[in-house]
Amino acid sequence: MSARTLAVIPARGGSKRVPNKNIREVDGQPLIAHTIKQAENASKVDYAIVSTEDSEIAEVATEYGGNVPFERPAELATDTASLAGTITHALDWAKKQSQNFDQVCSLQVTSPLRRPKDIDQVLTRLEKSDADSCISISEYVTPPQWSVATNENEFLYEFFDYDMLWTDRPTRSQEIPELQHPNGAIFAATTDAWAAHESFYTPRTIGYEMPPQRSFDIDEPWELELVRSLMNEHTGCDD
Repeated sequence: MSARTLAVIPARGGSKRVPNKNIREVDGQPLIAHTIKQAENASKVDYAIVSTEDSEIAEVATEYGGNVPFERPAELATDTASLAGTITHALDWAKKQSQNFDQVCSLQVTSPLRRPKDIDQVLTRLEKSDADSCISISEYVTPPQWSVATNENEFLYEFFDYDMLWTDRPTRSQEIPELQHPNGAIFAATTDAWAAHESFYTPRTIGYEMPPQRSFDIDEPWELELVRSLMNEHTGCDD
């Protein structure tokens, strides 16, 4: 018997860098509509809910088929509120409705280039492993080993390894160990692990790699414009 999964779509109002970010138009629809559709088309998601405190976001989400069964408490919708509180609140709500789940996942509205098959593969990978959680990751476009910082005299210095950056023959990218980073698109955990850790990062976390071109997390106006362009060019992004 396959695991039952609750998908939570967090959609807080009050974005400052990109005002009304969650309902801005992307490829002819509000941004949140893409995540609602992806959750609906993911075969491993049994029940998906939108968690928001914002009445306008709730109205738009409902218009595009989203399930908004409650208003998120105000204390879980501040600039400093954690994702963990939102996930725990959703799971507690589900328990009160006599809805029990084996896995819970979080789908950020700001990652619209994710696909339903990505969600399914994360959840399948978690279910078939002995891990507690699985998160989507992406390869760094620029190796982080080439990072520099600025000192108090405004001079650059190597942040990690001098020999990788400042030698006569800088280390070629293909000689650098391949590293990935969480891309923000999909976070999943067993509900038992969530009860123990209240985090998607556990000592037993595995990754699911997505290509960098589908791993944008909209946090700035220019990223919104870039994703709009990518969505227009690749009409199959929701497949």
